[in-house]
Amino acid sequence: MACGAESGNDFLARGCPAVPELPSATAQTTELMQRGLRRLAITFVNHAGSVLVKGVPLERLALVASQGVGFSPVADAFGATGLIDPQQSLARPDGDLRLKPDLTALRPLDPASGWAWAPGVRHGRDGEVYSLDQRGFCARQQAAFAAAGLSALAGFEIEWMVGLPQPVGSAGGWTPAVVGGPYGADRLVQGLDYLTAVAEALDAAELPWLQLHPEYGAGQFELSLAASPPLEAADRLVAARLVIQQVSRRFGWISSFAPLVTADLVGNGGHLHLSVTDQGVPLLGGGMGTAGLTARGEALLAGLLEQLPALMPLACALAVSYERLAPGRWAAPFQVWGVENREAALRLVPAGGGEPGHLEFKVADLSANPYLLVGAVLAVAQNALQQPRVLPPPLSGDPAAAAAAVAPRLPQTLTEAVRAFEASAVLGEAMGEQLQRTVVEARLAEVRRSDALTDEALIASTRAWPS
Repeated sequence: MACGAESGNDFLARGCPAVPELPSATAQTTELMQRGLRRLAITFVNHAGSVLVKGVPLERLALVASQGVGFSPVADAFGATGLIDPQQSLARPDGDLRLKPDLTALRPLDPASGWAWAPGVRHGRDGEVYSLDQRGFCARQQAAFAAAGLSALAGFEIEWMVGLPQPVGSAGGWTPAVVGGPYGADRLVQGLDYLTAVAEALDAAELPWLQLHPEYGAGQFELSLAASPPLEAADRLVAARLVIQQVSRRFGWISSFAPLVTADLVGNGGHLHLSVTDQGVPLLGGGMGTAGLTARGEALLAGLLEQLPALMPLACALAVSYERLAPGRWAAPFQVWGVENREAALRLVPAGGGEPGHLEFKVADLSANPYLLVGAVLAVAQNALQQPRVLPPPLSGDPAAAAAAVAPRLPQTLTEAVRAFEASAVLGEAMGEQLQRTVVEARLAEVRRSDALTDEALIASTRAWPS
């Protein structure tokens, strides 16, 4: 569910400690092995939003950090179900990339089984960062943001559902693993052992979190991660999803981050929270505008609002995402902003309680590649501050009850969203021709896959995503 009724206001409740200078890979290996860690999972997220991995023994950390491990460029042609669409330009057997772990982001994954985790960045044989690497794109946008005197903190909300596995040979379906009402303490009690295990696993993985509770949908829970610099926020999302999957399987349950699990239930969102400062001055609070917006904050909102349709293929990467984006599902399918309006695609959370104001990008779901989404939002935000637009008034109440001219719908299909993405000069300049084009190819491959399915079959095809 996209309402986030119990989260958001304490998004910035925890600060981010300074990152200490790390020792060499050899010294880091010794320290990790003294902690009982023996293996390292190195991940990257492909164009379709799937997390791919290579595992190595920690004894090889220094060599792997220097030389990487091999990964074929074809991985970005994998679809959400793992199949390759041959119409994509990357759907070829040639070439090799070297996936190198970012040692500054290395953390435990599951200490009990000896696994650590690090996000990877793909490099060419020449040692340069691969031009289509999604995390590399996000890092470049964060660096450009900083070079302009801007800084940001970001954090994700993760919504997921847990279900019982279906018998072999059954026709499928979904049975919630935990019962209880929306946000209900009864569901907390029913799932107390599970949530305790999730919380303990997050702590063991050194992933700071703010809230963990039942959500609206049947068998649905929500986790709010603590704020951090944007690249780290995307890293934390990837790691937290892996932790949730591991704990769920330990209980014998299926965890689904899919936008829709069944047609009659609300879906799962993956909301992005963002605060921005310019030369250290907060833009989303302390001003004379609506809810304390500064003039620069208004320009920021106006630019993001204008580019919302173009951001949609990055925020909602599956065809089924657009089935979720319907009025009445609390999925914020309207191109509007509002102050604490949970049906607005951009929700402004005003400053208060010791926290600066921040934005919630409510329309996103967890099919998004978080590195592409965060990097694109930073690019749009920087452009918005360089070329200010006029911000329309905030919308109060349900956008579905407003005139279309006041509350236009966001793209209602992935095809519509791709057209807006292709037409965005802002994103084209930030991403470059090849990255933008291959993302378009990946989304059109998803369109072709979905066009062959009924609505029911489409939902079923990604019901346990990622499986």
